Amino acid sequence: MKTIIFFDVDNTIYNNALGKIPDQTKKLLMELSKKENVILGLATGRGNKKLDVVQDVLSFFKYRVLLNGSIIFKNDEIIYDHPILETDIIEALKIANDHHFNLGMVGLDDEAVNYSDDRVEKGMKALRGITPRIDNEFYLHQKVYQLWLFADHEVEILEIASKMPKFQVYPWHKGGADFIYPCINKAIGIKKAVEHESDFRLICVGDGANDVKMIEMADIGIAMSNTRFDELKEKAKHMAPHIKEDQLYDFFKSINLI
Repeated sequence: MKTIIFFDVDNTIYNNALGKIPDQTKKLLMELSKKENVILGLATGRGNKKLDVVQDVLSFFKYRVLLNGSIIFKNDEIIYDHPILETDIIEALKIANDHHFNLGMVGLDDEAVNYSDDRVEKGMKALRGITPRIDNEFYLHQKVYQLWLFADHEVEILEIASKMPKFQVYPWHKGGADFIYPCINKAIGIKKAVEHESDFRLICVGDGANDVKMIEMADIGIAMSNTRFDELKEKAKHMAPHIKEDQLYDFFKSINLI
């Protein structure tokens, strides 16, 4: 039987605070990649070019479920693609502008916001290395796969989400969130990615609200201890050490996954 392991990126294999992949995580991924019966995948809210933060290990991953499942790569080939409709983007922009919130539009290799201020700058610091340009008509030039919304407080984002029922909201810090179609998520993306694989067990590792469904779906779901989402902890079979402890290799070994 094969083992297929999908990892989230931010604060799962990449320490956002330090701007690096922990040493034990690199060791783990390298060792797993050499095993004939193991297939590795990424499942992240990031787009293609924003994976440069994990460039050192990117070649280890056969599958890339990007932008929360909106676009999927098998090696370097796109096997699934589901952008947001232009009419839905226009509607979201109007709601954001009417309420004086920053709206981000995320393409595969680029992103833009309707306008920038301290809220956007604070949010981007949490993701490191992402600086969206200001372009209210970004959606006219390229496909948009997910939206960002920035506000001063998470409760404001959730209130706006009620006015945007076409989208599912996934908070990623207290003043920012991803908005994607309800039919799109990491779990669905993983299913599409591996639909031609057979006889395998699935392991998923993550820390965010957008990881809950994939953790629940996995044969073995692993949540990082640095998660702030109780639902993720409840769905997970195991809790991995906090990313700052740099003990992921030891943890995988302790539960006989390597």
